[in-house]
Amino acid sequence: MRYKSTRDVNNANTKGFEQILISSYAEDGGLYVPTELPVISHRTFSQWKSESFSFPQICAAVIGLFTDDIDDILLVEMANAAFKSFNGGNDQQLPITQLENLILLDTSQGPTFSFKDIGQQMTGKLINHVLGKRGQVANIIIETSGDTGPAAIAGVKGHDNVEIFCLYPFGRVSEVQELQMIAIQDDNVHVFRTEGNTDEQASVLKEVFQDRQFVEEYNVCSVNSINWFRIAAQSSYFIWSYLQIAEHFGDPVSYIIPTGAFGNAMGGLLAQRMGLPIDRIICATNANDIVHRTIAFGDMRMTANIQTESPAMDIQFAYNLERMLYYINGEDSNQLLPIMTKVEKQYRYDDNASGAALPPEMVKKIQEVFSSVVVSDSDTLETIKRVYMSTKGETVLCPHSAIAVHAGQKEFAYLQQERKDLKLVCVLTAHPCKFEDCVRRALLPEVIPQFPCPENIAILHQTPHRFQLLQKIEGNDWRNDWIRSIKKAVVERKERKENIH
Repeated sequence: MRYKSTRDVNNANTKGFEQILISSYAEDGGLYVPTELPVISHRTFSQWKSESFSFPQICAAVIGLFTDDIDDILLVEMANAAFKSFNGGNDQQLPITQLENLILLDTSQGPTFSFKDIGQQMTGKLINHVLGKRGQVANIIIETSGDTGPAAIAGVKGHDNVEIFCLYPFGRVSEVQELQMIAIQDDNVHVFRTEGNTDEQASVLKEVFQDRQFVEEYNVCSVNSINWFRIAAQSSYFIWSYLQIAEHFGDPVSYIIPTGAFGNAMGGLLAQRMGLPIDRIICATNANDIVHRTIAFGDMRMTANIQTESPAMDIQFAYNLERMLYYINGEDSNQLLPIMTKVEKQYRYDDNASGAALPPEMVKKIQEVFSSVVVSDSDTLETIKRVYMSTKGETVLCPHSAIAVHAGQKEFAYLQQERKDLKLVCVLTAHPCKFEDCVRRALLPEVIPQFPCPENIAILHQTPHRFQLLQKIEGNDWRNDWIRSIKKAVVERKERKENIH
């Protein structure tokens, strides 16, 4: 399996599995994709269904399509290890339940109670395997809007051959999300509390990754969803859930996905492109609506980052839209390159940058696959309350999951009136305990919410905090200050480890 950049017009610089696993952006600023996307046959899907393949088995099979030399049995062992703690060790790692007209797919049952655990646990296992084989150490540098950071840290903490450096925006994540980063005591975990937002963090990291000498000398990579294997792992739960839900292969099933950087939705698109007959992919956003504007109007302008009740989706830097456009346009880098050249200027916060407007024919192609909607904070809170009351407290939604449920019950319920056999699946993405303040705002004063706080979260409240501050000092070039601080931390950590050994 070979990989190329989405922006590589001539496929002139292809790379192998191990190279792009331990990497970040491509040298030209694009994202890595396979030079040829594998297709899963109807026969294989039918075999997986008839033999009741487990979620770890399907994830291993999907990942195996994108690797070169990892034995199938070892991939299954990795997947079983990655997901053994999900849902309290239950055989069904991703619970599927019914809520009125909707099917709920709960992807939040991992160690940090976020869907990000699925991609991070599997990607962490792959990276650890490759580094162990090479006898190398990697420096993972990531930024988070709230859930990626804890999940990435949980995937690699304590590993001798990985150092992880994570940026999070102070005051823009929940208390639990913050504790899941700053209360981790492992020596290979390094956390930066920033005075920015997630778009500013992502922009800074993109500049770090463009320093090829630094990246190569210090073996720097990312496990944000710029990493292809995050997307590949996430595609597997669309496949597994479809085979659980559809009575017959080919039955219409649409997925409603709360969407920020578009990585979750990209997993759905990848599954569809590999042959899964997903009917529609419905993206539900909060007020940070670049994904909705792209789908509905072809408007790829980054606007102001707005703080909402669903902080993990407070993103305008939706980098996986690039992969979506690549596939929607027939894997044609020629069409993509001029668009991303304009968008890239906004990623760098260049003066007078205005983003990109997609041509109408491109928007039409997007809308053949995707629909979208913006959900307000008030509708998010109302949905949490309505579902809690209608289920007598049995179903408590996090704000991100509530956005998907609102879309399914209010905005897109008409789809089932038009097609009685259509199943609508809402992807639940996080446990409500991570957003307790929001849930209380939704339910009080009429209801005092009662839902158990998992033990491994309760412990964090008594644990010391470790982090470094990245400030915005007036008059200083804060972006370059942050870049220097991040690089300095990587260099100093390597020197300390060399002195110890």
